[in-house]
Amino acid sequence: MISQRGGRARSAAKTAANRAKAAAYWRAVRAGTRPAPRRGRLGLDPASIGRLLADCCRRRGVVLLEVFGPAARGDPCAEVDLIATFGGAPGRLSLTRDEMAAILGTAVHLQTRDSVDSLSNPFRRASILAEARVVFRMP
Repeated sequence: MISQRGGRARSAAKTAANRAKAAAYWRAVRAGTRPAPRRGRLGLDPASIGRLLADCCRRRGVVLLEVFGPAARGDPCAEVDLIATFGGAPGRLSLTRDEMAAILGTAVHLQTRDSVDSLSNPFRRASILAEARVVFRMP
């Protein structure tokens, strides 16, 4: 058996054993004797996202923070999609994203407003901007 990385991963017997174990697991899930695997779901509404991230936004120079996607609709989701507008130079977005993810306890997809405005797909840009909701505005 060849691994996806291109080298020999394991013996054929080990591969067969792993496949049998996975098949037994999914049979048990379908039969209802074992619960289905679940991704973590975040049940935060947009207002609480804004309250939780307000201090981070002030520290990082974010003057406007918007949420879009399932979190904007109030649906439980595994990650939060955010659009940030910075007052000055944004600095390192990865630091801001990582800090926001630590505060919310889930993955954060952070984009700048300029990057959303310059999306090449006009349908994607329109759908993002149509559902974007402001969760923080610098006074």
